[in-house]
Amino acid sequence: MPNPHNVAVVAEQFHGSLQQITSELIGAARFLSEKLGTGVSCFLLGHEITQLAERLVHQGADEVIVIDAPQLKEYATLTYRRAVIGILEHLGTPPQIVLMGSTTIGRDLAPRIAAYLETGLTADCTEFDIGDYEHKGKADPSKTGNFKNILYAIRPSFGESLKARILGPWKNPQMATARIGVVQALPLDTSRKGKIYNISVNFKQEDLRIKVLKTVRDVSVSVNLTEAKVIVSGGYGLGEPEGFEVVRDLASVFKNSVVGASRRAVDSNWIGYAHQVGQTGKTVRPDIYIALGISGAIQHRVGMANSKLIIAVNKDADAPILKFAHYGIVGDLYQVAPLLKKALIKMAKQKY
Repeated sequence: MPNPHNVAVVAEQFHGSLQQITSELIGAARFLSEKLGTGVSCFLLGHEITQLAERLVHQGADEVIVIDAPQLKEYATLTYRRAVIGILEHLGTPPQIVLMGSTTIGRDLAPRIAAYLETGLTADCTEFDIGDYEHKGKADPSKTGNFKNILYAIRPSFGESLKARILGPWKNPQMATARIGVVQALPLDTSRKGKIYNISVNFKQEDLRIKVLKTVRDVSVSVNLTEAKVIVSGGYGLGEPEGFEVVRDLASVFKNSVVGASRRAVDSNWIGYAHQVGQTGKTVRPDIYIALGISGAIQHRVGMANSKLIIAVNKDADAPILKFAHYGIVGDLYQVAPLLKKALIKMAKQKY
């Protein structure tokens, strides 16, 4: 029987391929479970995906609960909702914590699960922790008291200028979704052993009202910002859309690199939204992040501040990005970029 006290993660897969957010969520769940003295359980849903269960164990899960059914071949809100509810009912006692990705699927599915369970949900979290809480509110005396070892779901607020710690200790599961790229995934460990449970769920006719006739993937999926080792981003400081040719040229130095962009550059139609880094784009943590002509406003910073190495080029010596970049160059990016390229070629040969 699966352990209902484990921290639970709803895994995401697409056509038999685990998505990056899943390994990141397992990393977060592992951190929380160690504080709670429990383990990590993954819910794996889909069709012909049983072989992925062992990989989830290698990524840090202690238990994997699998529902493999033809009705789950393509993601649809109602069938996946029924599957997750089926797992929770199978457990009997709801897990204390359920984590999901702040992805297209997660943002659609998580509220449905929370509404069914009549529990709280904190979206777009950037951090998680475990702690105690004393509630002294007088509006509802039934909710007052001391609560031990509850989930601290932390997310930016007030235009990303503050962090809000959101708590929901009154009912389990305490649910939250995490942004892509903000949590560190654990290294793959093929020596790990875990338990795998295969269960079934009875789909109702009402769950099958929506049918996916065809899935068309936008060509922009080739812009994989969240998995790139090196990102070279351009901003409004490029001056014109043709400036991204300089960005692409610099990115070409590295094999595993992609082109990123600031929101203002995207809003100006200089480059597609798939390249946008920041609060309303992608959150990334590459080994190297190079910013050309990007001021570094808080909305952009929250999307790339966890990069291991940040190199910024800006002609404005007071640009915010120069205050938190590891290396800042004040100058005309069109003059600096060719010199920077020569230096990066040497670096790329040594490591990338």
